[in-house]
Amino acid sequence: MDKLNRFFGLTLGGGGVRGISYIGVFKSSEERRIHWGNMAGVSVGSLMTAIKTAGYNAIEMQSLMDDFNFQKMQKTSVSELPIIKRYKESLITRGKMNETEILELLNQPIRDKQYDINTSSRGNILNSIVTLSNEKVLYDGDYLEDWIYKVLALKEIRTFKDLRGGFKSEKNPNGYKIRMTCVDCTRVRLVVLPDDLTYYGINPDNFEVAKAVRISSSIPFVFSPVTLNKNGVKYNLIDGGVFDNFPFWLIDNSIYPAIGFKIKNKKNYLGISPINILQNIVSAVYDIGIPYHSKTEIDYIKDIEVSNITTLDFNLSEELKTMLIQSGYIAANNLFAQIRPYFFTDYVRRLIR
Repeated sequence: MDKLNRFFGLTLGGGGVRGISYIGVFKSSEERRIHWGNMAGVSVGSLMTAIKTAGYNAIEMQSLMDDFNFQKMQKTSVSELPIIKRYKESLITRGKMNETEILELLNQPIRDKQYDINTSSRGNILNSIVTLSNEKVLYDGDYLEDWIYKVLALKEIRTFKDLRGGFKSEKNPNGYKIRMTCVDCTRVRLVVLPDDLTYYGINPDNFEVAKAVRISSSIPFVFSPVTLNKNGVKYNLIDGGVFDNFPFWLIDNSIYPAIGFKIKNKKNYLGISPINILQNIVSAVYDIGIPYHSKTEIDYIKDIEVSNITTLDFNLSEELKTMLIQSGYIAANNLFAQIRPYFFTDYVRRLIR
């Protein structure tokens, strides 16, 4: 693809700290003078799309990641997490558990009437996530949210009202430049932020983008759920990747080609150390929902190879951070090379005149 101005819709999947690789995607797109229309993300994908939409370039994004103090986020040791203790207790009768057995363990109801609203299999799993996460988690979500707020505020982005002006479509009737997903554990439902906030009596325009990113990034057992209250009912919201770790269906590809990047997931982390156990548990609880659509609806998808770096490797060396960015850069270059020459639709032409 030659270096001409192009518009694309973009989806970025979840992947924890490995999402640093998305900086490489933006570096490649900037070199090719690619413009992003509406963007969608989940978990770290929501974080990266928010920062990009605020107006940061790839070099600035890398600087932000370099300056972020991951160690200040840590609240407790992995071995002290309730989910790790529950897992180890089950090893007496089960031995090392595979993904299915981990879900079976979480499917065993925890008797807590405050959260025991839905007794389906997914409801039980979400109930376990909320209950155990509310007892103790690995990282401080408030610290992450405060950092995101400051980063966005420097570009005068605070609420979703500041992110109107995207392309309106049937899938995005309010024309928000970015949207993201979370899971409502109380209702056992995937929620689109900010659109679906009306259910909770909240005006989407007035909701802070940083809060939405924090919700979408609330990895089970790693960050505490975020609670919204309505008429005396507590709704517990967590990472949208639990139900769908690649919400490409938020982008309307009838306006411009829709492309997406995913972190190639590594399953079954070896070893029985607490961090490896937690990695396997987190991996098991992702993508347990029902996909909305066939993934053929997105025009171009590319996996990003991240070697043996895992979701929770927050104490990365500078060398590994550079490797992640380079992996995203290579994946993006390979994808952009496959994209056929593209001419703007009449709709897009009118909007960018």
